[in-house]
Amino acid sequence: MNLIPPQQLAQERVVAADAVLSGQVDLRAYPHRHLLIRANNTWGRRAFQPLTEAIEHLSNYGWELVTMTSVGDGHTVYAAMRRTA
Repeated sequence: MNLIPPQQLAQERVVAADAVLSGQVDLRAYPHRHLLIRANNTWGRRAFQPLTEAIEHLSNYGWELVTMTSVGDGHTVYAAMRRTA
């Protein structure tokens, strides 16, 4: 398991739901108040399940859901999160 470098996360401001769920990110040093979580529909797996699991996980650490949306052809869904603490 490779951790996502803090500089990359701070620059891109987008993280995959799977990376959140597998512990590949440490948001304690994340410098911004908002973050996007991304999940993709794949064969046999809907994107909303890992996305909502990542939302629930981050809600335990002072993040709240702002909105959810799909982009383009609907194969990618995003959740906008805001740090509350």
